Formats: sequence, C-alpha cells, structure tokens
Amino acid sequence: MQTNQNLPPSTAKEAAELPLSRALIFCLANELQWDQTTLDRALDHAGYQTSRPDWLARCRLFFMLCGAALILAGVAAFFAFNWQDLHKFAKFALIQTGVVAGAWGAWRKGLDSIVGRCCLFAAAFLTGVHLAVYGQIYQTGADPYGLFVAWGVLVAAWVAIGRQPGLWMLAAVLANLALILYWTQMLYPHSSWSEDFGGPLLMLGQMVWDQGLALALLLLNGLVLVAWEYSAERGVSWMRGRWFPRVIGTGVLALMACASLSVIFDGWQHGGRLAPLTPVGFIVVVGGCLWFYQRRKPDLLILAECALAIILVLNSLIARLWADSFEFALFMALLVIGQTAFAALWLRELARKIRKGASHE
Repeated sequence: MQTNQNLPPSTAKEAAELPLSRALIFCLANELQWDQTTLDRALDHAGYQTSRPDWLARCRLFFMLCGAALILAGVAAFFAFNWQDLHKFAKFALIQTGVVAGAWGAWRKGLDSIVGRCCLFAAAFLTGVHLAVYGQIYQTGADPYGLFVAWGVLVAAWVAIGRQPGLWMLAAVLANLALILYWTQMLYPHSSWSEDFGGPLLMLGQMVWDQGLALALLLLNGLVLVAWEYSAERGVSWMRGRWFPRVIGTGVLALMACASLSVIFDGWQHGGRLAPLTPVGFIVVVGGCLWFYQRRKPDLLILAECALAIILVLNSLIARLWADSFEFALFMALLVIGQTAFAALWLRELARKIRKGASHE
C-alpha cells in the first residue's frame, strides 16, 4: 500500500525508514488526511486493528469491575438497611466471611489475574467496613481519624503484595482522610470559621483555607507521586499505568491552585505564618510538573491541567490587584482568550512532538 505518495520527498523518505507502528500510522493519517475507512484498512493491514477477542476481553474486564463495585456497594447498603434486625454476631460473621472469601479468592486465582485483584481489593475494602461496624456496635469513642489509620495499617501488607494501582489508590485515600481528620480534630479543632459547617464541607473548606493543611497534603501526595514515577522509571512493570499518577497529580494541582486562590482573595488570615509558602508551593508544583511531564515522561493531561492552573491563578491575581472598571473586564476577557489560545497551540505542538517521538521508537 502506497502511503507516502502525496508526501514531500524528505518526509516520505523519513517515513519509509521508520519501523511500522500504530503511532506512525496515525501520523500518516494526520498528514494525508485519511478518512476513517482508509485508516481502518491501514490498521487492519498492519495488524493493529482491534479484533473481536480483544473487544470481548475488554468488555469482560469492564463488567467484572462494575460487578465488583456493585457488590461492595450492596454490602454497605445491606448493613445500612438491616442494621436493627441483625444480631451483632451475625454482622461480624457476614463481614468476616466476605474478607476471608476475598483473600481466599485472591490466593486461589492469583494476584496477577483480574479476578484475584478484584477479590483482594474487595477484602481490603470490607476490612474498613468491619472496623466501622465494630465502632458502631461497641461505641468505643475513638476519634474518626483512628478508623482510617487502623484500616490502612491492617491492609498495608495486602497493598504491598497486591501490586495493583487500585489498592495503592485506596491506601492514598485513607492516608489523606486520616491526615485531614487528625488536623481538623486534634491539632486545630477550634478554628473560628469551622464551627459553622460540618461533614465533607468542613473537610473541603479546611483543605482550601488552612494553608498548613494544604502544605501537609501537598507533601504527602507529592511524595506518593514522586515515589510512583521513580519506581515506574526504574522498571516496575505494574506501575507503568498512567491513571494513578494522573489522579494524584490532578489532586495536587487542584489543591495548590485552590489554596493559592484563597490566599489571593482572603489574604493571610487563615494561613498565618505558613500562608506565604502557598504561592511558593504552587510555583514548585507547577514548575516540577511542567518539567517532568514535558521532558521526562510526556503527559498531555497533566500539562493541560498545569496550563489551566496557571491561567486561573494568574488572572485571579491580576483581577485582585487592578480590577476597577468595566474596561478592565474587557481587557481580562481578551487576556483569557489569548492565554487559552496560546495554551492550545502549545499543547498541540507538544502532541505533535510526542507522536513523532513515538513513531521513531
């Protein structure tokens, strides 16, 4: 199949010398403006078209994950609905049976299989349900952060041997919740504004306006992200997936952007002596992400989030310092349009370079 007949001579020669890959086919399709039929024929001819067994395997994985999530949700709903009618020993027996069954299924099917991973994650999740039920029955009076600390300690061994991002995400969520609850309940339980709110709103507000908590969460999640990317670069195969670092990176960028916005509009009153460190943390986080995910491990999603964070914080700072007229609002609108266009062109150029680098590989 003559795929380079309409290309310039230099480009055609360069394409002919490259090894055939899926990325090269997509580059040629972009350069030659192929329609979908031609692209499908090229992928099928090169052996890169997704076959029926591949689709069946992906659908089976999707439905298996959905089934596992629904079962776990059903367990929690079952205890919530039948709480008054169940004896306490029946409650413990049912949950412990689920934990043992999940651990046995993971051992029986193997930790590298999809079924084994789902079983191990279910066992780790039900461990937390068991602790919550124990606290509800016996009313130990322990602080809520202790639940998440105990949960993390009990499943730490499974997280270490499980070798799956799902368990590590569970551990990261538990660590964040434990830190937030310990900060809001033990270290600074009587802030002037926190008494008017409660529950999740209190946790979200404390993360944004308490600069000390924001920096503590930045340190925790930043270490997790750095450790994950370092291990992936060292050749740990099961850490090569991208969804875990993307979720953690998105959380870190959102946290620092919101904390910086609170400093811009509310001043230093909620952060105290640590408030001046928030802009420094924002610059370090965004600068580190821009360098690493542009040069070492290209990731357009995180780079786009960095661009969005810069636009939000920069324009908020400009508006806070100089907004005083209707004409300034028009200037801000043009400024946002220009920044967005520049970010789009920059990301498009990066995407082209990434595709070109992938084709050379």
